[in-house]
Amino acid sequence: MLINAAQVYSLLGSNKSLVPLLVKDSFSSLGMVTGSYVTGKEEGFDRLIDEVGTEIVWLGGVPAYKWLFDKTVFKSVGLDSKFDARNLKNKDIFQKTMEYAPDDKIKKSIQEIESKQQLFKKLAASKFLVSTTLAIASYIILTKLKQKYTEKQIEKHLINEFNNQKAQTNQQNTQEKNKNQTTAPTFKSLSSAAENLAYNSVKNMWIVDGAITTERLADSRSPQEFFGYVVKEGSSLCFLYYAGGKIQSLLENRALKKHNRSIALDSTILEDNYIKKIFSDGSVKDSFEMFDKIKPSSSKECKTQKDALELYNFLHKNPENAIVKTAKQAEIITCYKGTDKIDTRAYIDPEEIEKLKNSLEELYKQYTSSKKNGESMEKFFKSLKKLKRGAIITNIGSCIFALGVLAPAIMLIKRKLFDKNSEFQTKREIRDKLVKEGIISM
Repeated sequence: MLINAAQVYSLLGSNKSLVPLLVKDSFSSLGMVTGSYVTGKEEGFDRLIDEVGTEIVWLGGVPAYKWLFDKTVFKSVGLDSKFDARNLKNKDIFQKTMEYAPDDKIKKSIQEIESKQQLFKKLAASKFLVSTTLAIASYIILTKLKQKYTEKQIEKHLINEFNNQKAQTNQQNTQEKNKNQTTAPTFKSLSSAAENLAYNSVKNMWIVDGAITTERLADSRSPQEFFGYVVKEGSSLCFLYYAGGKIQSLLENRALKKHNRSIALDSTILEDNYIKKIFSDGSVKDSFEMFDKIKPSSSKECKTQKDALELYNFLHKNPENAIVKTAKQAEIITCYKGTDKIDTRAYIDPEEIEKLKNSLEELYKQYTSSKKNGESMEKFFKSLKKLKRGAIITNIGSCIFALGVLAPAIMLIKRKLFDKNSEFQTKREIRDKLVKEGIISM
């Protein structure tokens, strides 16, 4: 299926997608590899292997182990792994997932879960724990193997270099020593105890990154390596997870204050003809009125303003409502196999629905205000598109600059200008060991 520009910007602007992490980390790796090539060709090639290998395991580890768990454990007990366990928290909504199931097959699979609820809950928790633990273990194993391999390569290189120099003692100019670097794969770090951690791909990475970064810093073999990890991991923690959201909020507030434009909605909504239609003919007002009739929650502890069960029923019974349709566009509501039917196995976050409704309502007020001032519909949405895309590009660009240029530059400047010997310290230690053992001589 072809992906249009709006979907690309939607992915890049999402705080739940791994795509922004992939883009940012790719440029971070490029910057680190380039910086390593400045200090030596062999070191740069070694860094390239580290960065590419690490990124593949980092982004693919947890999803791969989850997929494997689904295909083995869940399949062996005959339970549908696509059902979100958060739907079990509210027994009334759980019953509705069966009532509104998009087809008989899904309904039967949910009924099977109903009869084995405790087992399903245990498996859902185990899936998260096992996949995360195995991903962490994979990182550690990769680190240890890489360290041993690179150290052997350094030792082999130093011995060959010594033998070559010995054979060419009559020559005045000796070969310039190539530098090699032993670095364990770099990781990003952040951890969270959020309730929905297991169901958010980005948040799931926080635990993996936190555990691996802790291990990497503790296992640093020299102050030089420790400093490198502090810079890389610190910048990754900030700009892969935290800064992006803050930058996006600042840009959204700026668009609101300077241009009176709310760009909080997803790009797939803002760039689609549907929103233009419901704004221009005013039909969106009916959708707001219908939504506002949903009775409020009676629970003081409930964060959402609407009754959860009433809201759930509303979403299923009003497929033509603008809030429901735009929620599907933004994938806040998951549809079943390309149909317009809601996949009841997926979890629907009431807070996300209400947040979308408020953003849509705020934008409509801005539209009606601009219309009164003589601004055409096309001009209004053209400015929205420009502001939204500009905010996403600025956000991603800022993070890429920090990770791919600034962090590597700090590491390179410190090594070249402030270290007494800019050569990789582990290589110096291996050389000293070989000299003491009489294998080579200085």
